[in-house]
Amino acid sequence: MIIISKHTNQLCNRLFTYLPVLSYALEAKEPVRFLFQYKGYNHFFPNLVKEGFTSYCQDTTLRPSISCKLLNMTIHFVDKFIHLVLKPGEKIPLHKPLGILFNPKWKEIRYDKGYIIKHAEYLRYLFTPDEEIWQAIKKLVPSPIENTVTVGVHIRGGDYRTYLKGRYFYEPEVYRKYMVQINELLEPTNKQVRFLICTNETFDPVIFKGLNILYQQGNDILVDLYGLSCCDYLMGPPSTFSQWASFYGKVPLKLLYSPNETFSLQDFKRIITLDTFE
Repeated sequence: MIIISKHTNQLCNRLFTYLPVLSYALEAKEPVRFLFQYKGYNHFFPNLVKEGFTSYCQDTTLRPSISCKLLNMTIHFVDKFIHLVLKPGEKIPLHKPLGILFNPKWKEIRYDKGYIIKHAEYLRYLFTPDEEIWQAIKKLVPSPIENTVTVGVHIRGGDYRTYLKGRYFYEPEVYRKYMVQINELLEPTNKQVRFLICTNETFDPVIFKGLNILYQQGNDILVDLYGLSCCDYLMGPPSTFSQWASFYGKVPLKLLYSPNETFSLQDFKRIITLDTFE
């Protein structure tokens, strides 16, 4: 059994952290136990529980209980001890944020992308949201229209204003410039281009005048995330958010590393796991 006791970071960081664990668990036919997931997202993904190889011991309070803290402290110290006995140069089992992995085969556990690739379809099934989310997406993004290309645009604000001193925070005008650029790249296909804008901030639609845009009023993280996964192309700053949409929907993605890039359609590639393109 693999026991995950520590749950840090936001949704998509956590999802990418879980991928190697779950892919290894599927390969080794090991059950996975999530302990005290008091800040969990598991209710978003009914198939995780439905399939039965994952289970949860939840603390529903906003802050971790004393028992949760004590257990995690114990696991932390055991985890440190295990890492001390690793051979020089030997890889730490899986990702550091996971905490201890109580498993008799723990020394064999590796962040093996081959496991993720092998079990990718089933992993996507496990992280499929419920029907209510898909119904909301259908209202936001009407069914594909013949000769129409949908480009998902992830406009990241919020913490990106200060993250890495604002290195990847771009004003809406920058995204408009990139949208015009891909519009021009797709022009020879004689297809209409529409843009699904997903953002954690508000914006003035006038900025995108002349472009066919779709966006939701308010911010529903799952509708945005899985709405992006339904697009034909994706673009956005380096973020696990757009990477997860690319992984789940097998959608070509272009990460925007600066406000002044020139790209081609060949620069859009699918994510097969975190920071790894096809």
